[in-house]
Amino acid sequence: MVAKLNRPVYDSVQVIRAIFAERVHNKEFYEALLPDLVGKIVTYIEFGGDPSKVDPFDLSPYITQQRINEEARLKVTLKENPEPLVRLIDKRKTSLIGLYYPAKDKLPYDILENMRRKHGLLFCPSCGEPGKPGTLDHYFPKDAYPELAAVLVNLTPMCSECQGRKGTDFQDKQGKKIFIHPYFDPVDQVLISLDIHEPYSCPAAFNVSIPANVDLVLRRLVCAHIRGVDFVERFEDFCRSQYMTLLGIFAKERLDPDPDTAIRIVRRFLRNTEDQSVNRWETIFYRGVLNNPNLLNYLDNGELPDFL
Repeated sequence: MVAKLNRPVYDSVQVIRAIFAERVHNKEFYEALLPDLVGKIVTYIEFGGDPSKVDPFDLSPYITQQRINEEARLKVTLKENPEPLVRLIDKRKTSLIGLYYPAKDKLPYDILENMRRKHGLLFCPSCGEPGKPGTLDHYFPKDAYPELAAVLVNLTPMCSECQGRKGTDFQDKQGKKIFIHPYFDPVDQVLISLDIHEPYSCPAAFNVSIPANVDLVLRRLVCAHIRGVDFVERFEDFCRSQYMTLLGIFAKERLDPDPDTAIRIVRRFLRNTEDQSVNRWETIFYRGVLNNPNLLNYLDNGELPDFL
């Protein structure tokens, strides 16, 4: 599940000012847009990425009548909208989204590369799956919010599995967020518990639940997030694989003249993972093992499968 992340070390407002200052084409558009966009970034941060507080921009007020007149004189293909203002809005939207794909010598290329590759994460902060996330997700999708395409607080590290499942979804029919924002939401507490069911030689089920001490607002958001990234099925597959690995470890441990106890071994595994996040998959798994006295007894004394 989700890990709490520090916001980008770069100031989102200062970076967007620097990006806009580099623009040569459509300079009057960017100059007109900048004050309102700065205000939107401040609001975004103040309300923690709450979509009910951050509406997409109507780009038409930032396009001058002179530009509309010039566009009206251009030839229009059959595929293009006959209205010059509509065409210009599409062009400006494309231009804003293009800020996320800068040339290597332009802002914010180096910043985005650092955010993608130098975050120090060993798991996806959206789902908790092991592995270094190599993509950045637009929390508010860039097609709906092109003005936020290169705004750093709207960009979070994410694995490709989560990004593919999240897609362009970000709110429900009531306008409430359906995905946890790792920069802003209070997700540094335990959000997922794991129950492992007998038979312990090959568990019948790995059931996840949200602890009772998670408040109702956060619980609703966690439930929506879990559905959105298809957490349960993916995590269950991980648990089955990790469990077989764990049984193999204890089969070898029993060959030692002085074998250690299950509780001590699992505690060491848990300590090695929970420092980065209490909700990464390995942490949830080992916490579930450690909180199951019957399973710990089985690992110490039960009959392990012959195929190990």
